[in-house]
Amino acid sequence: MGIATFFKAGAAAAGVLVASLPTAQAEEIILGHVMDTQHIFHQVSERFSARLDELSGGEMTVNYHPGGDLGDWTSIVEQVSQGAVQMTMSWNHSELDPRWDVSVLGYVASDWETGREIYGPGSVMNGVYDGIMNDLGMVLLGTIPTDFTGFVVRKGVEVPTSFPDEAQGFKMRVPGMPMAIERYKATGFAPVPMAFSEVHTALQTGAIDGRAYSPPSEVLLFKDVVSAYVFTRENFEHTFWTANKRWFEGLSEEQQGWIRSAADEAVTWAWENAEAESPKWFDQMREAGIEVVELTPAQLDAYRQQVTAVEYPYMEQIIGTEVMGQIKAAAGGK
Repeated sequence: MGIATFFKAGAAAAGVLVASLPTAQAEEIILGHVMDTQHIFHQVSERFSARLDELSGGEMTVNYHPGGDLGDWTSIVEQVSQGAVQMTMSWNHSELDPRWDVSVLGYVASDWETGREIYGPGSVMNGVYDGIMNDLGMVLLGTIPTDFTGFVVRKGVEVPTSFPDEAQGFKMRVPGMPMAIERYKATGFAPVPMAFSEVHTALQTGAIDGRAYSPPSEVLLFKDVVSAYVFTRENFEHTFWTANKRWFEGLSEEQQGWIRSAADEAVTWAWENAEAESPKWFDQMREAGIEVVELTPAQLDAYRQQVTAVEYPYMEQIIGTEVMGQIKAAAGGK
């Protein structure tokens, strides 16, 4: 074999070898949640997706599923815990771990500033949540603020403002968590555990009279069937951005770094901008003919005392005295 022929054969063999080697594959991340494109989840998701694409040079992409097309929010959380879906944004799924209900403990934060101090980036509660997520096979990427909460009242029902007396017989939808049932029994309501996906129909038919734990941004989801929104400010709603732990830890350090950086930037944006979004929801409620009801200071104080008297001892048994002491201190010793 001549030298030229030898090199030609070698080049051909090398070409075959290169062609047979696996090429780098883009990592596709499934991110799903149940809220529509008006919700802060969508804005955070879009910012995260764009920044991750930029940081990774297109190596990591997001297969985005808003609006609940992967199922109810509880089922998506379970899919993330099991690894069928990589990421979601959700609420506390206490059926997986009752400690998670500490996130909806009543009257801990008094305003947006204390909300961020207690629940935002670098807070004590983020450390608590990290431990819960770890036990559930998930990684916490951040908490996303929504707003303070209240409850909606369906059309044709008197609006209760004095508790527990005026709440008697009022069927209040609550998520399926024991602490929610205790809260609304203590304030006079008849709590009805129900999946979020069933709420609209239940309000239409009168199976329930209201929906608890509603931030202002979610009132308009039921604008055709509700007459009023009672803004009790009973807890500061913040939600959870989680990823499957096994999947996340199987990524390279560089890939994990891209995800953490993109998520941190999106979460920081949310905490800096969510408060400014709040007034527009109240404006839209009023434009839709929904009455916004504020409790008087005396009514609010009575309601607060009823909520904390039942919830704080209940949660202390679940979360422990030390953590509960930190929460009480953050809440001003309440």
